[in-house]
Amino acid sequence: MVGGKMTKAYFKAILREIGRSKARFLSIMLIIFLGVAFYTGIRATGPDMLQAADDYYTRQKLATNSVQSTAGLTKNDLAVLHRHRNDLTYQAVKYLDINQLNNNRAVRVAEIPANQRVNRLTVVSGHLPRKANEIVLDQQARVLQPRLKLGDTYRIATTTKLNRQFKRRTFKIVGFVTSPRYIEKATRGVTNVGKGTLDYFALVKPGTLTQNVASRIDIQFKNLATVKPYSATYKRLDKANTVKLKRWLKPMAAQRQTQLQQQARAKLAPQAAKVDQLAQQLPANSPILTAAQARITQAKAQIAAIDRPTYLYSGRAANPGYSEYHENTQRVVALSTVFPLFFIAIAALICLTTMTRMVAELRVQMGTLKALGYSNTAIGSEFLLYGGLASLLGTILGVGFGVNFFPRFIAQAYGSMYNLPAINVQYLWGDIGIALIIALTCTMGSAAIVLRVDLNSLPAVLMQPKAPKAGKTLWLEHWHGFWRRLSFNHKVTLRNLFRYKQRLLMTVLGIAGCMAMMITGFGLKDSIGDISLKQFDQLWHYDAVVVRSGSQTAAQRRALHRQSLYRHDLVLKQSQVTVEKDGIANQTATLSVPQQPTKLKKFVVLRNRQTHQAYQLNNHGAIIDEKLAKLYHVKIGDTLPVKLGNRALKQVKIAAIAENYVNHFIYLSPTAYRQVFGHPAVYNGNLVQFTQHGERAQNQFASDLLKTKGMLNVTLLSTEKKTNFQMLDTMDLVVIIFVVAAGALALVVLYNLTNINVSERIRELSTIKVLGFYDHEVTMYIFRENLILTVLGIIVGCFMGDWLHSYILNTAETDSLMFSPGIHPLSYVYSALLTLAFSLLVMWLMHRKLKRINMLDALQSVD
Repeated sequence: MVGGKMTKAYFKAILREIGRSKARFLSIMLIIFLGVAFYTGIRATGPDMLQAADDYYTRQKLATNSVQSTAGLTKNDLAVLHRHRNDLTYQAVKYLDINQLNNNRAVRVAEIPANQRVNRLTVVSGHLPRKANEIVLDQQARVLQPRLKLGDTYRIATTTKLNRQFKRRTFKIVGFVTSPRYIEKATRGVTNVGKGTLDYFALVKPGTLTQNVASRIDIQFKNLATVKPYSATYKRLDKANTVKLKRWLKPMAAQRQTQLQQQARAKLAPQAAKVDQLAQQLPANSPILTAAQARITQAKAQIAAIDRPTYLYSGRAANPGYSEYHENTQRVVALSTVFPLFFIAIAALICLTTMTRMVAELRVQMGTLKALGYSNTAIGSEFLLYGGLASLLGTILGVGFGVNFFPRFIAQAYGSMYNLPAINVQYLWGDIGIALIIALTCTMGSAAIVLRVDLNSLPAVLMQPKAPKAGKTLWLEHWHGFWRRLSFNHKVTLRNLFRYKQRLLMTVLGIAGCMAMMITGFGLKDSIGDISLKQFDQLWHYDAVVVRSGSQTAAQRRALHRQSLYRHDLVLKQSQVTVEKDGIANQTATLSVPQQPTKLKKFVVLRNRQTHQAYQLNNHGAIIDEKLAKLYHVKIGDTLPVKLGNRALKQVKIAAIAENYVNHFIYLSPTAYRQVFGHPAVYNGNLVQFTQHGERAQNQFASDLLKTKGMLNVTLLSTEKKTNFQMLDTMDLVVIIFVVAAGALALVVLYNLTNINVSERIRELSTIKVLGFYDHEVTMYIFRENLILTVLGIIVGCFMGDWLHSYILNTAETDSLMFSPGIHPLSYVYSALLTLAFSLLVMWLMHRKLKRINMLDALQSVD
């Protein structure tokens, strides 16, 4: 461009420069590619996963609410909902939970509604039942019982009492399905039969069950049809919908009570009539008559004592996996807030160094163009176009790769846990725009910063080679004893390091950033992996939780103690409480009150996470978990607002804060419990230790124990541990992405900086070759400097990695989960070894380049 006009020759010069410096152009493009791919890909993963869930819920018409009643749901309840059909869609479901005695599986057998208005099933194979003798099974049934096949006979074999509630018990398997109620593959919720947790569900034609009332009504409110699940708007509308639902159905409890009493009286009427006839035939003081009248009186009293049924309302959060899926997406979102920005910051740093070197190399050309009359804008535009083109190509390729690879890979990793379809990739143009702006700033902005001095210089100055940087006496040289012991090569290495301070700083920061990201990746794996290890092996030393309807009876104690798996148990009160405080989301915690506090340490370790100091229950306060204390910003001596059931809020004083990673707990002594709540504890549970840990034996233990009257539930810790490990295995794959990406960036950074170092000192290296240095000695001349800078980068990276790891842990934690904050020493070792390996690989590539140096061309004078 002469006189402000672009010329064809000028464009050719730019293209020639790109062709001449392909390695530099490609390295800039590759750095931008990695940064943009990581940024846009990870940023898109969370929204993509949420969109996949939203599409699935909408397509399968997942219910927004469910209603259950302790006395079942009748046509009157449905009639109430029918009056509000403009606001909602509803569907009644009949089901019965059974414990299959032939395979020890807890199964929910439900009737498929004639018209699936909500919670539509997905047929994995086969078809839905068309005849009364056909049945479809949950896809999970095939996992738990691999022998089940299409066309096989499926037989229901449970207790005599439950068997009578089926009109038929032998079926032909015609299909396997998934339900939107259970998006998590392994979990099917809790039950009051068998081991306390459902294994899978089975679906039959209407009319198979003898019960004449519905077990549950599933409801979908129309005002939530287009609202994004998990959003604040959804939660607000859902809360308002639940209030409406409760108001509409509130009168039905009294009506159902009256209906039950009338049915009972109608059933009793024939017997009462017989007693009246008997009274006319026998004397008034006849023992037979007296006994019969007493029975009638007692029956009438029982009828009068029939309570109003309780209606239970639940939202989608009660569906297994629904909330957990959101928590997992939020972890990815949390990682995407800082990790990619850190990644791009390193890319920007390296681009600045690369563009600085490019400007320095083309000083003479800039001076020549200036002397020929080219304007500053024309001269500068070459660098801006060079950097801009590299940025644009890197951004396009990075977006294409990142948006299509990272979300699919991470979602596929989580796909092993959830019954959700593959995600549909979406381009978040806001994030893509930000990535492009950052990429252009990295190159064009760097070029503009570097050019601001040279473009204002005179052509004569620019056409002269830049004077080499003056050497200075190092402070190490004043340490004469140390300096005299160094060889000539080592002295040269140290002088060169401190002579080019900018290069030293950029290299150390670049390597430190990559090292920090690798440490963070390995550290996340450690923090997530330690959750199960510490929680289930170090802190919890029991194998099952037994819940009863009240205090332990002699029969219940005998039933527990005669189990072959039984070793020890601790009697305690256990119930769920809500922690409420303005401005903080309510948290659910397990309140535990051991009958004998001194025995608690054999079952649960309560200790300080950092010092491992053991805590004992006292009568002056509660021991709570660390995460709960962090959420409510409380410390020892403060009080925590706790609500037990529907009772008034109570203030619980905190005596100690203990290590814990999964869910929340509050431990109180019996005396402290009475002081807080004003009544003695009812010990309704047991923590049980087993003699062995086989899955079949544990399931049998739960099944046998639940046959005892008053036993409500048995929770096996092995089931929780398995679920936990499955989630952790999935997170391992996500962590691998961060480690591999950080490693790739480290490799590009080291190659780019080393290449710049060699290019800057090509005359120096040619000189020492002419002086007789062998190829390997020339390589070592550079490698010694690189090795020192790499080691310095590793050391600085350890501190940066600690900070980044800590920041991400605090961001990625959910309310009910605390990560283990420590990083294993081996993670530092692995990160350092990987960084050193990349450094060696780069030097091997540089060694090949150095062997091909043309000494005569390199030493030609430019004067």
